[in-house]
Amino acid sequence: MDAEQLFPGALREIYDALSARVLGLGDEIVEEFSRTQVSYGAARKFVWLTPVTKTKALLTMDMWDEHHGSFLRSVIRFRHDKYTHQIDVRTAADIETVAALGWFEESAAWGRKHR
Repeated sequence: MDAEQLFPGALREIYDALSARVLGLGDEIVEEFSRTQVSYGAARKFVWLTPVTKTKALLTMDMWDEHHGSFLRSVIRFRHDKYTHQIDVRTAADIETVAALGWFEESAAWGRKHR
C-alpha cells in the first residue's frame, strides 16, 4: 500500500499536508503504510491518518495531556500518560489548524517518550 492507493483524489491533499508536517519534525520519524492507514512513529507510534470516505479522513494523535477543541471528534484517556485525540479531517486547512496549536510537536514528543 502507498499514498496514491490509500489516499486518492481529494484525500491526497490531506495526506500531503500531514506527511509534510509530521516528517518535518525530525529525521527519526518513520512513516509506515498499512492496508487501512498511514502511521508515524519514533520510539512509538503517535499519529495515524485513516481514510473514512472519499472526502474525509480520521486523524488520530496520542499526546501526554488532554486538549479541547470544537473540531475534536473525541478524546480518550487510555492511560495516565496518554490521551488519544480523534479529529475528522476534510481539507488540508484542517491539518494546518492542528499544526497551529502545536499538537504535532506535542504528539511527536509523546512518540519519542520525551516530556
